[in-house]
Amino acid sequence: MNKFDLIVIGAGQGGLPAAVLAARLGANAALIEMNEVGGT
Repeated sequence: MNKFDLIVIGAGQGGLPAAVLAARLGANAALIEMNEVGGT
C-alpha cells in the first residue's frame, strides 16, 4: 500500500502546480488525472 501526504484529483490549472509544489517541499504527492495533464 502506498502512503501519500497529499492526493490531488485533477491536473488542471490548480491541481498540477499544487502537486508539483508539494513534491518540491518534500511531500509524497499523488496526482490523479483521467484525461490530459493541463486541463481544458
